Amino acid sequence: MTVASLVRKTLGLKRHRVVRVTEEAGHIVVDLDLIHRRQQPCSGCGTFAKVRDRLQQRRWRHVPLWGMPCVLRYRPARVRCESCGITVEAIPWSEGKSPIAQPLIVVLATWSRLLAWDVVARLFGVRWSTVYAAVQAAVAHGLAGRDLSGVVILGIDELSRRKRHVYHTNVYDLQTKRLLWSAEGRSAKTLEAFFDWFGAENTARIEGICCDMWAPYVDVVKLRASGATLVFDRFHVVAKLLLAVDKVRTAEAKAMHSRYPKVLAHTRYIFLKNPENLTEWERIKLRDLERWNLRTVRAYLLKELFNRLWSYKRKAFARRFLERWFWWATHSRLKPLRDFAWMMRRHLEGILAWFDLRIDNGAVEAMNNNAKAISHRARGYRTAKAFTTSMLHCMGGLQLPETVHRFA
Repeated sequence: MTVASLVRKTLGLKRHRVVRVTEEAGHIVVDLDLIHRRQQPCSGCGTFAKVRDRLQQRRWRHVPLWGMPCVLRYRPARVRCESCGITVEAIPWSEGKSPIAQPLIVVLATWSRLLAWDVVARLFGVRWSTVYAAVQAAVAHGLAGRDLSGVVILGIDELSRRKRHVYHTNVYDLQTKRLLWSAEGRSAKTLEAFFDWFGAENTARIEGICCDMWAPYVDVVKLRASGATLVFDRFHVVAKLLLAVDKVRTAEAKAMHSRYPKVLAHTRYIFLKNPENLTEWERIKLRDLERWNLRTVRAYLLKELFNRLWSYKRKAFARRFLERWFWWATHSRLKPLRDFAWMMRRHLEGILAWFDLRIDNGAVEAMNNNAKAISHRARGYRTAKAFTTSMLHCMGGLQLPETVHRFA
């Protein structure tokens, strides 16, 4: 099989032909031309029309052959379309004015889901900007063909992109576990931009939204998606309770340090773990601590009692339990527990909504870890746009452009 046959097969040429294949300055150069008297499709509507004239020669980077860069050269034709007027033909190996052939876009985009962009650039002998352009083209193609009509459950969370509190707001589809949208910031304006992009028709189909108790998110969700059930992520609720318990332990350990420095030493995770996850030494230590009249033990018992909430089957019984627990916590003389109880009272309906729609952000936290891995793999991204593009490419479940030949 000749190089011309390889190019013809990988590009799927039907209305074009390979004129010649030459080697210039270490590059394989393939000259292409029209097949005489063949009509060409209009790039606007796809209707076949007669060729009117030709434009200046253009060049496209193709998939390297045997480690040698491959370049396509061709003079695009203009056709006289009855619907669109005089337009450029639809070139089968190219989209728009991109200087990268469609097969090379697919190859670079495929490897970019596995490796850092600079590594892909070195492997294929191209610039980093070429890989970035290929990923952008692949993401644009995937977003254009993505169906959002089945999205009914959303998960919203923020992700730290870099130091000094630079955050991204990520919105996920909790059913298909894919990233729908991402933008820099975690303000109300940021989330409003998502609902503007998502559209009123898609928003009306949303049944439930799970997020933490970050006030800007809550306000926007209640305003823009009032028909959806707002559920506060139970893992965030429990995390705030654990933080309150640890504050009690820290304050008591400092107060006892002068007289009993070893009583609460190395006990942090004993009070934060679930009982079934304790080691044998931790169980023995906990039994010893329970003999002391410690504020930390009271906080631990309240924490374990609160965890019974998630075992209830009916919302009414759960509400009654929380009302009793609220009284115990506010009368415990433990300020961090009192603060948590009042916070829970302010967000009571969102916490109890879990019994109407049992969703949480566990999958969101896992996907956020994937996003961090993507960032670490590339040693960070300088711009928010590049980071968003990379996350959508790797976690958005987007389809790559179809090619005639599959490059393994």
